[in-house]
Amino acid sequence: MSISFKILFSRFLTRFGDQAWDFAIPLVLISLFPGQLQNVAGYYLISKIAQFFLNPLVLRWIDRFPRTSIYKLGIGSQTLAVLLTWFLISQFSTILATEHTRTYWIIYFSLGIIGIIGSLGSTLMEISVGYDLAADLIPESQLPVFNSRLKRIDLFTEVSAPIFAGAVMLIPNTETWNIGFSIVALLNFITFIPEYILLTSIPELNLTEKPVDPSSSVNPIQEFSAGIKDFNDARFVIPMIAYAFLWLSVLSPHGVLLSGFLKDGNKLSEFQISLFRGLGAFFGMIPTFLFPLMNKKWGLILASKILLGFQALCVALAALFFNLEFQGSVYLFLLMILFSRIGLYGFSIAESEARQIFIPALVRGRVNGVGVSLTSFATLILFLIGTLLPNSNDFNVLVNLSAVSVIAGYLVLLKWKK
Repeated sequence: MSISFKILFSRFLTRFGDQAWDFAIPLVLISLFPGQLQNVAGYYLISKIAQFFLNPLVLRWIDRFPRTSIYKLGIGSQTLAVLLTWFLISQFSTILATEHTRTYWIIYFSLGIIGIIGSLGSTLMEISVGYDLAADLIPESQLPVFNSRLKRIDLFTEVSAPIFAGAVMLIPNTETWNIGFSIVALLNFITFIPEYILLTSIPELNLTEKPVDPSSSVNPIQEFSAGIKDFNDARFVIPMIAYAFLWLSVLSPHGVLLSGFLKDGNKLSEFQISLFRGLGAFFGMIPTFLFPLMNKKWGLILASKILLGFQALCVALAALFFNLEFQGSVYLFLLMILFSRIGLYGFSIAESEARQIFIPALVRGRVNGVGVSLTSFATLILFLIGTLLPNSNDFNVLVNLSAVSVIAGYLVLLKWKK
């Protein structure tokens, strides 16, 4: 098997398991906390806040340790998180569904901490494999095709894994056993094993030396500050900042806030919302075939500007249709969001290539840590604003903010020069 195939196949395995797990967890939590959506939101908010502060410190390990050690840490933490989460939910579901006792809060916060460990491990693997290993071992001329295939895998698992998990979760539970949730946990656990075997079987895995950097042994705040100093090359800084602006947007078919609004504000059925989500993945597939051709014809920078410009145009039209509120405007609003996925996913492939090519090898973990924190911060702002809005009628605030943010990202990208 080629290096490219091993990386892509390992990505498919872990993404399929992760997507199924990410689909099952909120469903299980909602069943445990009926009528207490704030408890479910709190579980994810704890994770997002921790990722914002800890990701720069954790991702710096990529620059310090051999890749085999990184994969043991990343895959090991994910495995541990899946097993412990399954155990706590399976064994203490009765307590979690009862009154807020001291034991309840201990288990609840334990689940939050375990979720943080799993999320950090997942991010560590994503950055280490996609932006460090691939950058060293995939020839630069092959990166556009490789990154397009990587994105294609993500989109395929984004649709197929939730369908699988949803079907499995329909299996009736026994009095003491959540069969569907246990099958999803087992599937996720099993995928970690071949992922590790595939990645560690690459002969050139530890070809690049990882020099010891004493400045890495610092706290998260100091690490983020140090990362900002290395975040100084316009070749990768400009596309990464533009990409961060795109996370300050609710205009996504699989976004929690938009799905909630469509259900509550527009009374769309679950089937219509699921169809919209599936179409979002389909439209996202289109640029995975277009981008290699555009990159070859116009180059990385111009191709990325065309794609992000197309997304900015689509979300601007989406916001316009949303605010006009004429008959059928909601469907034009949704159609523009679908078309915007072509620009978004195409630009995300270009942004990945910019990171792989232009970030110096010795600071890939540190710089990507800053990038992940920027996108996490944008997500935090989005959810914070969402919690402050009194009802669904104020959703236009988030729609307009999203359009402005995407347009701002495009204006930033226009500064990107050869």
